[in-house]
Amino acid sequence: MIAPESWELVFDALALTPSGLFTDIDGTISPIAPTPDEAKVEPEAAELLGVLSKRLAVVAAITGRGTEYARTMVGGVPGLLYCGNHGLEELVDGEVTLIPEVREYAGRLEQIFAEARPRVSTPGLLWEGKSVTGTVHYRLAPDPEAAQDELVRVLRPIAEAQGFRLQEGRMIVELRPAIELGKGAAARRLIERHGLRGCVFLGDDVTDVDAFRVLREMRDAGQLTAVCVGVTSAETPPPVLELADVTVPGVPGVIELLNWLERNL
Repeated sequence: MIAPESWELVFDALALTPSGLFTDIDGTISPIAPTPDEAKVEPEAAELLGVLSKRLAVVAAITGRGTEYARTMVGGVPGLLYCGNHGLEELVDGEVTLIPEVREYAGRLEQIFAEARPRVSTPGLLWEGKSVTGTVHYRLAPDPEAAQDELVRVLRPIAEAQGFRLQEGRMIVELRPAIELGKGAAARRLIERHGLRGCVFLGDDVTDVDAFRVLREMRDAGQLTAVCVGVTSAETPPPVLELADVTVPGVPGVIELLNWLERNL
């Protein structure tokens, strides 16, 4: 296999010492599934991340999934770090810990869901609560476009009254505390904590764009060598394509890139 020239950018960032590889899960190392519980991380991807964790200073999953659930999905691969709920919680000494800035929001999501669900008439929705964040999936709704419109109309005022904001993604509406924290802040935290000189982030959705922006800002400021890898599909949001330095086609493309890195790093 001959790697695309753009993969050399990824290699150059990770060849620095110390360096880190950060990845989203759903749509990146796990194919998008009809329901969240059906999603499975590709075993080859998990195995390769484990191998790379022995060569890099940091390999981390930064995901919208709950942290403990994310670790289970990846299969408990030794050496990986986990930042769940879009970076609002971390796995510290084997325990899931909310970052201090969001602890006051614990319990509010349940109130939002309890108030909103009776007001939403669309069938086929999946309401997923994850401590201080939540996701409503409408992929299985009879009319996804109408479901999206109703969810946004109903949820927005209820969420804002509780100090939450809405963000839309691939067939989902997400609720998060209305503070300037997310995957980008999580990436910055890990970069600074480990003193990384190089960093690569793999992601496919709008929430990953937050991390892309932070890496680009740090790169432009001369703080590190950073590469944003967009994982593409028919549903790729335009901002992912706009801010990605390198793109790969779906989960198979990620696995191909990880295999190449395993052979060359």
